[in-house]
Amino acid sequence: MKRPPAVRLRHLAVVVPTLDAADRDYGPRLGLSPCGRETVPTEGTRVSFAPIGSSRIEFLEPAGDGALTRFLARRGAGVHHVALEVPDLGAAMMRARAAGLRLIDPAPRPGAQGTRVAFVHPSTTHGLLVELVERPAGDE
Repeated sequence: MKRPPAVRLRHLAVVVPTLDAADRDYGPRLGLSPCGRETVPTEGTRVSFAPIGSSRIEFLEPAGDGALTRFLARRGAGVHHVALEVPDLGAAMMRARAAGLRLIDPAPRPGAQGTRVAFVHPSTTHGLLVELVERPAGDE
């Protein structure tokens, strides 16, 4: 059986009430340096990242009245999803479907930092929302 291409942990996403709160609570208190704020209109969120080795924590602040606003209201701040970086998002989505995983996204969509992303429904991953992420071409 052929092994699928290697994946790596891209980031752990945490929903926070505000990015300022993430800067305050995760910055000096835990030695992290959240940086690089950006708005992702397709996701209804503002994001920043705190590098940790070759991975990072992604902080998500809801922007508007979308899914993250509902998540924060229902569950409060906390872990939202785990992102796995894949070399070829289209191939990873096909592999996931063939393995019986339910994808939320029928096709890749734009993500933060110029990435392409697709989400795997938590009903098929033991309750964990998984994001598949492909880096932009030329981004090493």
